[in-house]
Amino acid sequence: MRLSFPPPAGAPAAARPVLPERARTPRGRVRLPRPRRRDAAGRPATPRHYVMCPPTHLPAHLASAPLEQWEAVRETLLGLGHRVSLVTPRSGMPGMVLAGHAATVVDGRVLGARYRRTARQPEAPAYLRWFAERGFRTRLEPVFAHEGASDLLPAGRHVLAAAGPHTELRAHSEAGQFLGLPVVPLELTDPRFTRLGGALTVLTDRTVAYFPGAFSAAARERLARLFPEHLPVGEADALAGGLDAVCDGRTVVLTDRAPGLAGLLARHGFRTVGLDVSGLVCPGAGVRSCVLELRDNR
Repeated sequence: MRLSFPPPAGAPAAARPVLPERARTPRGRVRLPRPRRRDAAGRPATPRHYVMCPPTHLPAHLASAPLEQWEAVRETLLGLGHRVSLVTPRSGMPGMVLAGHAATVVDGRVLGARYRRTARQPEAPAYLRWFAERGFRTRLEPVFAHEGASDLLPAGRHVLAAAGPHTELRAHSEAGQFLGLPVVPLELTDPRFTRLGGALTVLTDRTVAYFPGAFSAAARERLARLFPEHLPVGEADALAGGLDAVCDGRTVVLTDRAPGLAGLLARHGFRTVGLDVSGLVCPGAGVRSCVLELRDNR
């Protein structure tokens, strides 16, 4: 199995990854639901820039399905008009496919992750080197533990910060000072939800979908004050990784195992694309874990 990747900044543009025929996702296969009436009433999409890392860590006889799923995510984002940059995977670092755990990036400032798990610790500097090679000059290898945008999630002019098992509380102030944004702490109280990204998804600067049972009462109050439109999601869809989703303001790309959430989003004027990512992510995770958004709030 061979993949080709873009050259460093300044080199000629490279083609998209070269995938074996069996792993190719035919263009045009991803179907977007027809816009509902409310779409035209105020759900504008904004072009985004995402970073992804292909799953090449599996033996060839096991890699076909994950690679197909990863490519389906990439093709969907490209089909929606977004930009996708590729990180070269490193040998012995299978967790690099979870790009959403690797950093939090806002206005060109790259806050790397610091994993508690020893096996994943080399991933964070590998991503920071990738950003350095592409001209991101303002970078920080943090002192305190967190798992990137899955725990420190930019939302408009704020950062939503998990208070949970992967995130040290001192990481909140470190992130706020480096990114120059106020931090909103959100305590996770359900042990089944260990990352903030599994318990909520920011849809717009005014709208969030979340599983109320994952949060403390104080965290629920903060979310209600910050987001005038807050959509409660059922337990089954949340546990299936439905909230670990990507949204451009209009279209939500999420796991196909959360039909209740997809219906809720459609009723509130969002288009949805459901994808199978079961071979790419850990239990409770979803599409967003495979995607790191480079936020530009300027």
